[in-house]
Amino acid sequence: LSRESYDHASMLSIRRDAIASAATARSFGVILGTLGRQGNPRVLDHVMGLLRAASRPFVVLLLSEITPAKLALFKDVDAWIQVGCPRLSIDWGAAFSRPVLSPYEAEVLLARGAS
Repeated sequence: LSRESYDHASMLSIRRDAIASAATARSFGVILGTLGRQGNPRVLDHVMGLLRAASRPFVVLLLSEITPAKLALFKDVDAWIQVGCPRLSIDWGAAFSRPVLSPYEAEVLLARGAS
């Protein structure tokens, strides 16, 4: 037998910090994952609409694999929103040098900024 556990409090704290850090971003990168069928063009369109409504500049990037090394090449991007792997931001988000938000986290950030 094995027993697995997850530190939910720590995960929640890390994700809140990522959203707070992205709040000060001057520019965003929006990644549409192309591996398999994970990236959803409708979600991409929605995220782009949120960014436009918030007057936040952004660039769209298509990637099959989202890695810290690849994203580090984009020096002018302060925060990322990934539309691809549903668990990437939660499980590996802390490995990136800049915040990598899920679409839901982007919605939280940009809806908060709009009010």
